[in-house]
Amino acid sequence: MFISVEVTDFNNFSSPEYISNDAVERYKSQEKKALNDLSEYLLDSTNTLDGDKIQEHLFPNKEVDIFLSHSHADADAVIKLAITLERKGLNVFIDSCVWGNAFDLLKDIDNKYCYDSYAGNYSYEKRNRSTSHAYMMLNTALHRMIDNCEVFLFLGTPNSVSVEQGIKEEESLRSPWILSELALVQHIRIKTRYERKLKSLTESIGLESRQQMGDSFDIAYTKPNLGYKINSEFLRQLLSMNYSTNVSFFETLYQSLKH
Repeated sequence: MFISVEVTDFNNFSSPEYISNDAVERYKSQEKKALNDLSEYLLDSTNTLDGDKIQEHLFPNKEVDIFLSHSHADADAVIKLAITLERKGLNVFIDSCVWGNAFDLLKDIDNKYCYDSYAGNYSYEKRNRSTSHAYMMLNTALHRMIDNCEVFLFLGTPNSVSVEQGIKEEESLRSPWILSELALVQHIRIKTRYERKLKSLTESIGLESRQQMGDSFDIAYTKPNLGYKINSEFLRQLLSMNYSTNVSFFETLYQSLKH
């Protein structure tokens, strides 16, 4: 990852291009990775599953230009943004795309290994174990994708960020997944696949990272800060421009953030 940016009001964003609902559904179906029979992931004759093989099958191991972090409730709007970015030649990764894969994996494991057909319910202890494994696979996959991306873009809306009323007002998160992603970004190594091409640019404009260290049941987490903040209009104007290459897109983004 090279830079992290928060869109503070993504709920006000509208794509400069028309994206139909059919296009959104096609995008979802393309990103959906079917799980093979669990027997294909067994390490031996026991009930031990090969976690590396499962991750390799379900979660993409590729370099991406932009990682989109968001609330699941905003998925359709985020996919429209992803389609717009991909039409400009950028490789995009949406974190909710692996959520569905992980949840399907968890359901299959629970049905096979945690369900007691005689009692007609799931084992509480076995489900705790299966859930921890599935969520750890998801978290590992998300962190790997963030490390491989060029730009981490967090899309803030009332679904993902709220303001707690207390002694002082501060932003908080409800999703542990978003918390994990934003917390990782504060500590992840800063690097870029376009480092050679952008070295002179970043030196000339003095671009520096400004990252700061820092259902019925719900938990609020203090929201970590990202390197930069932009609004939905800035994002729309950025996407309205024409770019010859993905590098020129990043050059424009970096220059705009600096100024």
